[in-house]
Amino acid sequence: MAESIKIGVLYNKAVPQLFDDRQAGEAPWQIEFFDREALLAGSAAPRPDFLAVLYPDDPASATVSSDVGRLFPGAERILYGTNARRASGDRPDPGDGSLRVCLPIPYALARLMIETLVLGRSQQSELSGLRTTAERMDDFFEALVAAVECSWSVSDRRLGMNILIHRVLVHVPAQECLIFLAGEDGGGLRRVYGGDNIKDPMVFESEANTSIIQGVMKSGAPYINNSCALEFGSGSGGETLLIRSILCFPLELRGERIGVVELVNKADGGFSQQDERLVRLLIRPITVAVRTIHLLENSERLMVTDDLTKVFNYRFLMEFLESEIKRCLRYKKTVSLLFIDVDGFKRINDTFGHLVGSRALSELAQVFRKFVRETDIVGRYGGDEFVVILPETPLGGAMIIAERIRKMVEDYEFVAQNRAVRLTVSLGVANCPRHTLTAEGLIKKADAAMYRAKEISRNSIKVAV
Repeated sequence: MAESIKIGVLYNKAVPQLFDDRQAGEAPWQIEFFDREALLAGSAAPRPDFLAVLYPDDPASATVSSDVGRLFPGAERILYGTNARRASGDRPDPGDGSLRVCLPIPYALARLMIETLVLGRSQQSELSGLRTTAERMDDFFEALVAAVECSWSVSDRRLGMNILIHRVLVHVPAQECLIFLAGEDGGGLRRVYGGDNIKDPMVFESEANTSIIQGVMKSGAPYINNSCALEFGSGSGGETLLIRSILCFPLELRGERIGVVELVNKADGGFSQQDERLVRLLIRPITVAVRTIHLLENSERLMVTDDLTKVFNYRFLMEFLESEIKRCLRYKKTVSLLFIDVDGFKRINDTFGHLVGSRALSELAQVFRKFVRETDIVGRYGGDEFVVILPETPLGGAMIIAERIRKMVEDYEFVAQNRAVRLTVSLGVANCPRHTLTAEGLIKKADAAMYRAKEISRNSIKVAV
């Protein structure tokens, strides 16, 4: 510890004797001497790693004090006189609160002074850290209140969680923050919220990441790794994400483990102990907010969910689409819509019966849900027709998602009466404001495009005209 302490000594013409009972080189600290005139006349870079700097108490001390402070930022400035010329009380006061000592001084006294400065700096750093943490917590709780206020509105609920997640990313700068919740049946973890900073959030469904978050969920212990070299991929032809650092914490409430929060790729290299302490402080309010919002969602889901497929029902789809179209036009945003129809669904019903047909619809709905973002809305329009609403998504982005869904359904293995049944879908894509300016118009445009896809080749995608 002592070896890392640096003391600077400025002198005018002659190097002063520091201690009356030993040489400067015998002290455990790093002591560096500088010619004051040469140092101040040049363009030396600041030296922020010095604990203290001593400089002569002479007629020039008042004028050079600010330069000394600039060259040694954060260092304690100490004026010194000598036994031959005692530190004078009638010198001009530099006005910076500099200490005054008379050299040489007993080594024991010097050691006590250095230890006092070290303790003072440590306490100052600790107080500064506590003040910063308090300011961060105050800022975060403002976001928490906003998130809870938003939770009472279905349309604003996800916005509230996004506010909360983005505030976490402000204080712990990382590429992405995600929240995973355990399934209601005690099954696997499901990604429910994210900061939308990754174009293809399906990368977090990779086997490598699933293993990490499930490990945190099972052990209840935080996970931090700043030397990762993992590549997360969606496995659906989407992007891949190189993971350099990961910080995970379990979400626990009243002894019950309900999920995991994950931050990836710290902006400045790796997650520090300070980051870990801050996230530990934020975890409980995050857990309370997530739990509250999730309970509200569950209760309301019963009213807005299709009983068979467990995606949104027709009524909610239309209400949400109307609201999204208004927001799109007001704020000059964009919204896209996918209209999906299951190819040859009547054949499945006729061959295997309606129970198998119902199961096929239910499984397909979960495929649709899995391969869209958290902000997107999947719903059953009626019969074997589904709609996916893509807020703030241009036509190009909607086509990428549509192709992902088409390919995943094509590759999906549906088993009926011990037989593998090949399922395919036809999709129509429309965009507001490109194709229409109303919710009804968007549905009609996408529906017409879907029928063109079905007439031409099935298992394909067409864009509205």
